[in-house]
Amino acid sequence: MMLEHLTDQYWFPYFGLLVSQQGQVWRHSYLGPFQDGFLTRVKAIVDRPLPDGSKEHLLYPDRLARIPRIAGEYLLLAGSDQPNYGHYLLDVVPLIRLGVKMGMPMLTWTLRPWQRAVVARLDVPPGLIREIKPEPVFLEHAITSNRHCGAASINAHPQTKEVFSVILANIEKHAPAAERPRRLLVCRGVRDARNIRNRRTMIEALAPLGFTAIQPEKLPFDEQAMLFSNAEFIVSEFGSGMVNAIFSRPGTKLVEIIAEGQFDPWSSHFGAMNRFEHVVLFQHQSQEALLRDPRHLKDSEFSYEVDVPRLVETVNALMRE
Repeated sequence: MMLEHLTDQYWFPYFGLLVSQQGQVWRHSYLGPFQDGFLTRVKAIVDRPLPDGSKEHLLYPDRLARIPRIAGEYLLLAGSDQPNYGHYLLDVVPLIRLGVKMGMPMLTWTLRPWQRAVVARLDVPPGLIREIKPEPVFLEHAITSNRHCGAASINAHPQTKEVFSVILANIEKHAPAAERPRRLLVCRGVRDARNIRNRRTMIEALAPLGFTAIQPEKLPFDEQAMLFSNAEFIVSEFGSGMVNAIFSRPGTKLVEIIAEGQFDPWSSHFGAMNRFEHVVLFQHQSQEALLRDPRHLKDSEFSYEVDVPRLVETVNALMRE
């Protein structure tokens, strides 16, 4: 984990964009490779066409003269005003834990209910985290991290597991005693990108093998953690919900379903860090489908079908081991 101390920065909610008074963009501002369109929501940045057809981005500080100014050193906890559950857990939660250990004041955009539930299990002293509206501000002293660009999601570290062991221990103090399924099928919402067309068929095929289908975002944070900590076998559609497996025990069997062309290395590192028996099932896509819905575009919307017989065969093979 790398921390940097930046002085006199404009902080924008969109992708946690940090820009100096000289117009220099902090290199870890973006979650993923930079694209020109990332700057269009910042009214103080204007594109100017160049003779060769390209564009340069110009900052107009006079448009920011009346924004709030925040003095003092703050550890920044927000990469965006639209937080992603998976990235928040892997990238930001370890930062919060570090801030608590150091007793460092922290700053974030207004928290969502699920973020408050996570923070509640991190033993954060009252007042250490300051929330502000998701509007541009001027920071005199910003303490920030390379985690805001999603580096921790790809490059997992054992310290991440330690943080979530603390969280799980706190959750177990409050969680009611209950019978929970040992085999989970983790499903995405139908309105999400990367939708599975034959999800019902997949659910029906795995039910006789003892799998219970869940949609994590519909459950309280504590219950998500308890379900995954209790699981011995997880079949999961690729996505943020799978991050809850960080609460699972080493040796847990994890079958990940992902569409061909949607390569993302974070899950491989994640599985290795947690010492899972991790199998990735890439679902074949036609050349026409790959051209129509290019997977390399960030969160491009597309749908695909799961090879259910192959999935069942894989699950049975792992269960026999």
